[in-house]
Amino acid sequence: MLDFNLYKTLPKSPGVYLFKDEKQKVIYIGKAINLRNRVKNHFTDKNDDLRHKNLIFLVEKVDFQTVSGEFEALLLEARLIKQYKPKFNILLKDDTRYLYVGITKDKFPQIKLVRQPEKDDNLSDWFGPFPSSYGLKEVLRFVRRIFPYRSCENLPKKVCLYSHLKLCPAPCINQVESYSQTIHKIKMLLNGEIKPLISLLTKQMNLSSQKQNFEEAQGYKRQIEMIQNLLTKKPKSAEEERFVKQLEQLKNILIRYQGFDPFIIHRLEAYDISNLGKEIIVGSMVAFIGGEPDTSQYRQFHQSLRSPERSRGTKGEGSEINDPAHIKSVILRRLNHQEWVYPQIILVDGGKGQISAAFEALKEKNLAGKVGLLGLTKEFETIVIPEIKIDKITGWKKLNLSTNSPALQLLQHSRDEAHRFAQRYYRKLHRFDK
Repeated sequence: MLDFNLYKTLPKSPGVYLFKDEKQKVIYIGKAINLRNRVKNHFTDKNDDLRHKNLIFLVEKVDFQTVSGEFEALLLEARLIKQYKPKFNILLKDDTRYLYVGITKDKFPQIKLVRQPEKDDNLSDWFGPFPSSYGLKEVLRFVRRIFPYRSCENLPKKVCLYSHLKLCPAPCINQVESYSQTIHKIKMLLNGEIKPLISLLTKQMNLSSQKQNFEEAQGYKRQIEMIQNLLTKKPKSAEEERFVKQLEQLKNILIRYQGFDPFIIHRLEAYDISNLGKEIIVGSMVAFIGGEPDTSQYRQFHQSLRSPERSRGTKGEGSEINDPAHIKSVILRRLNHQEWVYPQIILVDGGKGQISAAFEALKEKNLAGKVGLLGLTKEFETIVIPEIKIDKITGWKKLNLSTNSPALQLLQHSRDEAHRFAQRYYRKLHRFDK
């Protein structure tokens, strides 16, 4: 029987721990920022879950491996789970399949999340499993800043938002000769080959310097620094600083003009309606997490023409489509999904009418004044800000920022992405409706 006080001998360091049974077989693997505290919690917390009790009963030994930080711990945990296949990692997950990072066989490989990589014939390689889907998405967000990659399923005919954010090399319009090298480096990073990767980048940096290609050398230096920052949590990179500035400026706008302090802005949602005068109405929601688009959390809404949101026009038998009313309907449908994390900011494409409709949706869900609300007009890129007191809009502010404003750029990107996503869904439905 394991001495439960064994945790006192473990280091207070980041790492991965392995629970073994009496036959020294690995039965569970976990990661921790503080190994001692995490393992202690396993044995001292009053957890009534029967599977957890069974796990603790079988533990006879605890092994561990320390790493430099959370990022390496997550990668190491995934590799060890793949190696040992411990039964309790699956049991404690309620039989939900873990996520993997898959890399396709395409000329310009796509990097995507998959749950059953062995059944995907178009994968050249995959990494995982990753027990934490949130942790994995955070890993890919950081990886993408270092090595921009393609994530779209089908190459579009024009560059996407990720390209504008310098998070994709845009192989859809460019012949990216170095893309295969990028994929190779991403594989090294996901496989935990950190030192060899930094060594490779250092050699490439020195070679570029010798050839007096200083811009290229600076690029390699930046990648090395970002990897080191990621491992040791040193000061943020230039890209991270840009996202921080965007969100901080948005926060200040909300505090100053709306009297709303979100404390921290993690999630921004942008909405758009598309109808183009046809008998199809669709709505879109896009989510930006930490200043970056998260396409896995995008949502589409097919609006009914027979709904009460349709306003009667005066043009014969026809009727005009009431975009504000459909904005309200879409946001209400979204807010009905309480399992989706609520945003700190909602952005709508338009002015007072659209904002008022969005506000009514928030009010119906008792969220008025608890979520920041902004509009962005296309004509002059004016930020329209409602002044909110309790459950009423008492006034309006209009803000025109410089085109170099970090906050305006983020709002434009999210607005344009919501519009693109709505248009794509509209075209898809319109094809089938013909």
